[in-house]
Amino acid sequence: MTRMMRRAATVAALVAWIPCAAQDSLQVASEDSTWREHAQAGEAARLAGDWGGWRYHLVRVREEVGYHPSLVFNLARADARLGRTEDALAWLQAFAASGLTRDVANDSAFAQMRAGAAWEALAARIATNARPVANAQPAFALTDSAFMPEGIAFDPRSRRFFLSSLRSGRILSYAVDGGFAEFVPAGRDGQWAMLGLAVDTLTRTLWATTQAAPYFTGYAAADSGKAAVLAYDLDTGALRRRYLPPEGVRHQLGDIAVSADGDVFVSDGDEGVVYRIERGEEEMEAFAQDELASPQGLVVTSDGRRVLVADYVRGIASLERESGELAWLPVPDSVAVSGIDGMVRVGHRLIAVQNGVAPKRVIELRLDDEERRIVGWRPLESATPLLTEPTHAVVVADEVFFIADSGWDRLDPEGRLKPGMTLEPAHVLRLAVP
Repeated sequence: MTRMMRRAATVAALVAWIPCAAQDSLQVASEDSTWREHAQAGEAARLAGDWGGWRYHLVRVREEVGYHPSLVFNLARADARLGRTEDALAWLQAFAASGLTRDVANDSAFAQMRAGAAWEALAARIATNARPVANAQPAFALTDSAFMPEGIAFDPRSRRFFLSSLRSGRILSYAVDGGFAEFVPAGRDGQWAMLGLAVDTLTRTLWATTQAAPYFTGYAAADSGKAAVLAYDLDTGALRRRYLPPEGVRHQLGDIAVSADGDVFVSDGDEGVVYRIERGEEEMEAFAQDELASPQGLVVTSDGRRVLVADYVRGIASLERESGELAWLPVPDSVAVSGIDGMVRVGHRLIAVQNGVAPKRVIELRLDDEERRIVGWRPLESATPLLTEPTHAVVVADEVFFIADSGWDRLDPEGRLKPGMTLEPAHVLRLAVP
């Protein structure tokens, strides 16, 4: 499943989390089944018109996963099908509190509920979530319409931004007083599409992930699923080293983060793995796997002891650097933490770029003092005209800079431009986060 297909599926329904979800026969889940197995069985029950079975499995998923907007929305649909109107309204209230929106007016599951003040108030509240929240200001715009940026990083010493290209595999630098400059030319280092970027000021290294995928203009089918991590000299742009993940499986090395002591963490969205490159080591090792569905953005906690990972499907996981132990950050029943791509930390806050929800948005997630629990949220930018396909972000002093319109939405799952679509120069926006 490509990244674009995963994003669309996550928006559409809870069960689309599971790449292998059964679509044509009823699956059986036992008492000790995992949430993934219950999600598969629930989808099969829905397709068979077994609304009670669908609801049962959704409840079992919720018991393990906790709050998830697609989950509570589907619970509302299941209860509506079963005639449990009060329960359906309660689930819709929980969904509305997330700030997300769905077309409830045209959803046939709610056909028997569309009467009375309670329904009208809820439908209006969900529709209100689609209203723009505008706080971001323009920072700069790229001049190359075909560049399609994905990653962004910043070097405080040289005061330069770095942007990676999905289409050409280039890396550009940008300085306010000097404009754009070529940092890594297309094809020079045998790279494919460039994705995540991270600056290590300790070793003066720009870390980058690269992947062979159809949206890369030099894509060759024989390279499909290949990926690498590239370490560049931050001052000269020279390639220092190329790190390769294990062979024999497809990889989608996307986001990347560097700890204060120089360890590098890389997410693999296809394999559900987080890799680590310890400072000075020559190989990358699997640091976390099995429980993650589609890891994306990563940040290191304030104390440096843990890595927080945005799983595109489930939420935000906490990984102990010493042991690799994984735990999921608890969230209140109004906080949607799925569909996160880029993520950065500002003190005890996470600034998350959500392109797998509707509307697409940038949100602030407030953490407790130990950064082990999410205690609240607020939208920073949502449903604004430029926010068509946001991706990654970077912190610069008391501001967050993020790519607002990368161009992902203009490509089909095969990496081709959709009919009638053209690529436009992308914009980087800035948000004050004092």
